[in-house]
This record gives sequence, C-alpha cells and structure tokens, in this order.
Amino acid sequence: MKKRTLKEEIERIHSITYGKKVILEDNLITKLLQGSVNNDKPVVDDPNKADYVDNDVKDFFDTLESASVNGLKEQKLGSMDYQKEVETLQIGLILLGYDLPQHGVDGLFGPETAAAVSKFKSDNDIINENSGNLRTTLTSLGYDEKGNELSSGGEITDELSDIVSNILKELKQTSPETKVTITSGNDQFHQGLGYNSKHTEGKAIDLTLNPYTSDISKIFTSILDSYKSKDSKFTYINEYDHPSGAATGGHFHLQYAEGVSQNKTQSSDNQIVEATPETINKMIDKLKSKGVTKDDLDKLIDKVVSGGGDIFTDIDLSTEDGIKKYAKICSMFLSIRTPNPLGITGKMLADSAKMAFQKYHKYVPPELALAQLTAEGGIGSPDLNNKPVSTKNPFNIDNTDDGKIKTFQSVQDGLNDYYSLIARNYLGKGKTANDLVFNFVNKDNQRYATEQSYEDVVKSIAKQVKKISKTLENT
Repeated sequence: MKKRTLKEEIERIHSITYGKKVILEDNLITKLLQGSVNNDKPVVDDPNKADYVDNDVKDFFDTLESASVNGLKEQKLGSMDYQKEVETLQIGLILLGYDLPQHGVDGLFGPETAAAVSKFKSDNDIINENSGNLRTTLTSLGYDEKGNELSSGGEITDELSDIVSNILKELKQTSPETKVTITSGNDQFHQGLGYNSKHTEGKAIDLTLNPYTSDISKIFTSILDSYKSKDSKFTYINEYDHPSGAATGGHFHLQYAEGVSQNKTQSSDNQIVEATPETINKMIDKLKSKGVTKDDLDKLIDKVVSGGGDIFTDIDLSTEDGIKKYAKICSMFLSIRTPNPLGITGKMLADSAKMAFQKYHKYVPPELALAQLTAEGGIGSPDLNNKPVSTKNPFNIDNTDDGKIKTFQSVQDGLNDYYSLIARNYLGKGKTANDLVFNFVNKDNQRYATEQSYEDVVKSIAKQVKKISKTLENT
C-alpha cells in the first residue's frame, strides 16, 4: 500500500508539473542561492575562498605538481575560467605571505594573482626564464647567441620564446648545415633607442643565417610563412633583402605581438604573467619546508559537505570500490523503479558522479540523484513520451512547458549535465544535499514546493534509496 501511495503521489506531481510548469533547474538554483537554510540567514558563497580545493594536503601538493608540468598563465579579462589549479596556486601564494586582499582564492588568474606571482618570482630571483628556455634550444641545436643580447635589457615573452624555438627546430631538420646566431632580443641597445620597438617589450628578436644564400632564404622564409599563416600574431621582416631604415646589417626580424593594447587593466607591463614550471616548483619547495597542514587549508576553502544528515550515504568516489558501491546502489533502485525507457544504468550514474567529483571535488549522493531522477520523470513515469525521455534529458534540466527544451546527444551527456549542475552550482555554492531535499525556500523565505508536493516526494524516495544502501552494507 505504501509503494502504491508513493507511486500515486509521483504521478500526481508529474500531472501538476507537466500540466502547469516544469521545474527549471537553473531558476531553482537562483532561488536556492538566494534562500536560507538556517533560520532567515541567506547562504552565500564566499568568493574569497576555494570551491574546488579541499583540506587534503596530499591532493593540494599533487595539484601543484600537476600544474608545474606546463605552468599557469594569467587569464585575459573577460574570458576567465575557474580552475582548481589556480585556486591551489593562490592558496600557496597566501600561505607564503603573498596576500590577495581583493579577490582572494577565487580560481581566476587575474591581475591581482599575476602581481603576487611576479612579486614571488622577484623575491626568489626567478628571472630570464623565457630567454633561458630559448637558450637551451639554441644549445641543443648547436646555434649561438651574440653575447647576452637576447635579454641584456629585459626579459622576452614566453610566446616569443616558444615560437622561435619551434621555428629553429624545424630549420635544423630542413637545413642542418645552416648556422643561426641570435643577435638581439630585449637588449640594452634597443632599450636606449629613442623610438618604440617591440624589442623593448620582449616581443621581437633578430637573427642571422650562415651562410645566407637564396636557397637557404627560401627554406627559412617558407618555414616562417607557415607559422605566419597559422598565427596572425607572428610576423617577420627579411632585412637581408628588404632592409628597414633602422637596420644595421642583414638579418631576419622575428616578432610575436598583438597590436598596441589600449586596455591598461592587464598586467602593468602589458605582458601576460606566467607561473612557470620553475616558479611553481620553487613554491612547492617552500611550502613543503614551511609544512602545510589541514588547518592551514581549512582557513582558505569553502567546506566540502557531501551529505548532510542520516538520509545520505557517504561514499569515497576516489576509489574503485566506492564507485562500484555507488553503481550497485543505483542498479538495485533502478531494478525496482520502472519503466526505464532511457536505459539508465547504475554504472552510468556512477560514472557521472565520479566525473563531477573529480572536476568539482563535490560528492552528489545517490539518494539525491535517484530521488530527483524519479521526481523529474527520467524513470518511473507512465508517460513514456515526456520531455525528459524525448530530449534525453533525464533530470528535465531547463525544459519548460512554453516550448523551451534542452536536448542532449546522449543520455550520458544528460546525466553528466545534472551532476555537474549539482556539484558546481549547489554543493559548490554552500548548499548541502540535505538542503536540497528538506529546505526548498526562495528569497522571500517561502517554500518552493507546496506541502506534500515535490519536496516530500524527493524526501521519500531518498529514504528508500538509503534503505537499499543499508541493506548492501549488511550483506
């Protein structure tokens, strides 16, 4: 009788929902973020603390070491992405005494973080990294540098270092007998000139070829043209054949730069700041010497709350056993909750949960996922033509009865979208799974769903899933 009552209640909710209004996850997020879970106090994400990093010291250093492989670059304003690696870098800077007073640990590598990185590099004599990388390439290829002209007046940019390194490697393969000498870069001579030059910004170098013949010129020009066609920021001048007025002798002028920027809110020298591998490795050494603890990390992170109450099962999704357990709980529930027209399996749900856990470091309990999957119509609905099924959108995210639909290429994509949504925008913004089941309130402190409605259905189903979990633990 109890099962029939619950099924009838679910069908009633679907009748109400699909007949008048479909629950819109993104709108619900806004309401939840503006709502309250503790009397009338709103839950607000702390933008100055990490969302993707937890207090696991080993994971903290593992993330830094992973970032040290390729380094991290300052992000352009207007096109920034939140990154766990950047949060970890920011935490490292703060722990080493480089404050980020305005934005804190926000996961965005902007001007404030760039200034702190630059200060750290200066304090630790990490200089001429990019010219050092290019010099390493020159040595490995048997090429030369005239004196210290590559960086006697300042550093060159990493973009210039990278593209010139690649060009020289290609020349070596194509014309191994040709000798190359770097004659200038960001050098003192150009710094002393009375006109603006990309050399003084570290965005240009000059080099000579020996011997210089028409055949070698064609080979080198062909290589340069191929790079120019792939990247409009790269240009060159053949000052052997077409010397400019400022040319002091035959050479090639190679330049990697955009036009003059009018945006002065980027780094003060208008160059992208990079936390290079050397910089991050130096940070790691200093942090290990300092001795980072869980308490140190706790002060700089938003708390990661998995479940929030006895109704939820805590499962370690960093282990294979944990993932298998998650899949088994889901499989057992799916076997008794029919129909399942999209063919959703326990493994599919576990894979999505694992993905969200790895990406956002937030754990979405099976009780919450299965309850919302059922209440939204992804499984168990008598209407096999409903929107969650027809759009491969099992959790009905962003589907409305006014014609707006969100369709996925595959069911797995739809599952992934839900788990990412919950991990990123709910649990990643101060909510617990418990809040999402027991406390649906909006900004006016009014309940999102009426009594005995959506919220109670989700709660009842979540408790059923918890019983399945307990049964597995006792077998």
